[in-house]
Amino acid sequence: MSGEAYSHIGQLSADGNWRWDGASWRPVVPRPVPRWLNRELKGKATWFTVVAALAVGLVSDQALRVGTFGLAASLTLALIALALVFAGRISSFEARALVGASVLFAAWLTVRASRWLLWPDLAMSFALAGLAASVTSRGLLFDIGIAGAAARSVHALMHVGSGAGFVAQPLVQARSRMGLVAPIARGALIAAPIAILLAVLLATADPVFASFFNLNLDAGRLALDVAFVAGGALLAAGLLRLAAAEPLSRVDGPAWRLGSIEGLVVLAVLDAIFAAFAVAQAIAATGAAGDALRAAGVTYADYARSGFFQLLWVAGITAVVLVLFSRITSLTERTTKRAFQVLSLIAIGLTLLIVFVAFERLRIYEDAYGFTMLRLYSHIFAVWIALVFLLLSADFAGLFNRRRWLVGAISVSAMAVLLALNVLNPEAIVVSLNIDRAQATHTIDTQYLATLSSDATPALLDSQSPDITRIGCAGPHTNSAGPAAFNWSDVTAAMSRRARC
Repeated sequence: MSGEAYSHIGQLSADGNWRWDGASWRPVVPRPVPRWLNRELKGKATWFTVVAALAVGLVSDQALRVGTFGLAASLTLALIALALVFAGRISSFEARALVGASVLFAAWLTVRASRWLLWPDLAMSFALAGLAASVTSRGLLFDIGIAGAAARSVHALMHVGSGAGFVAQPLVQARSRMGLVAPIARGALIAAPIAILLAVLLATADPVFASFFNLNLDAGRLALDVAFVAGGALLAAGLLRLAAAEPLSRVDGPAWRLGSIEGLVVLAVLDAIFAAFAVAQAIAATGAAGDALRAAGVTYADYARSGFFQLLWVAGITAVVLVLFSRITSLTERTTKRAFQVLSLIAIGLTLLIVFVAFERLRIYEDAYGFTMLRLYSHIFAVWIALVFLLLSADFAGLFNRRRWLVGAISVSAMAVLLALNVLNPEAIVVSLNIDRAQATHTIDTQYLATLSSDATPALLDSQSPDITRIGCAGPHTNSAGPAAFNWSDVTAAMSRRARC
């Protein structure tokens, strides 16, 4: 094969099997498909799989048709967990522990009423169920690295999206027995027109018989129910397919690496920016920034209680940047690795200063304007992101370097924070903090308190202020929701109003 007609290095031959390197033709070696892109299965769907998926679909229909969180939503997630254990046959202790944690967070959908808790609880329950299906027989939470977490996410989405084909396997395999059903089907088709004719004649002769066929079906409602059942069943089928997939082995990071010099430059720039911010805070603390603030049209009071959201964004972005560059930077030499560790630890220390400044500015803002759920959650995020940076510093320092524990530790900390919030009831905390503040300032934002959910009602009714008590009494005094929409917080709020209003 001549290469005279080819002048472009890297050009493929007509059949795509050879590549010109400028001097000779080289065979094209196909790149192996990454293990986490394979759709291989280690198990097959059974009739139990079909029944489990259908059961989840029927219960999810009850949850979706009420349009609110409640008992049906919790039962749907609990049925998914049971399906994974029995139909999905998950075997590892950690996978079963994750399923149990998924049910725990699902239970709070019946206990709490605040959207600040319900949506995170729902997301956490689904995430834990998916992770349990992903580590059915092997794979530990504290051995999943950043690349492994991303690979498992893609792997899970592939299998969950293919749930329909998986759950249809028993139906396809049953075609061999359709010969027994065919005569019955033909007989039913022959009998149908005869039965319809006779039923019509009997219905015109007897109004009582005709009433049997007065079903009053709502076609729109029926179609929506079918869609809800199908959606829930397909989601369960996808998770069961994920549980039946070939388990993923250890996934390493990308083969491509950024040069060590480039990575060190990025960290040095971050450190310089954060150091300049630290100097700015020192100047402001000494009162020497008056000219700069007057030029910007900002008073010291406004300066002290502004910018906290931006500072928290900086902290979050910095955490992502540090994790990313620690994984993609080539650190083969001992000196560059040590330099990267030092610069990373400096960045973490300076970022913790930013988090502290954000926390203090937010506290000053709350002293001036009161507490809201967003401000409370910003405080909690500041504390949690500080914990994440401490975990990052331990990882960069080489603590437990034989295991990939960082992702697992961050995940467990997030679960612990969300569980604590469910137990403590953040809306009740916001009400109590605003009432305590009102005793000193004699001002309170009653309009905001009126927007809170049933979680806040007992705390509102405990207030000695008639205005605040009136807000707590404004809701319903009875709970007429059906079993599917049963919510303990709503029931408790209604009971409290009957007793105190």
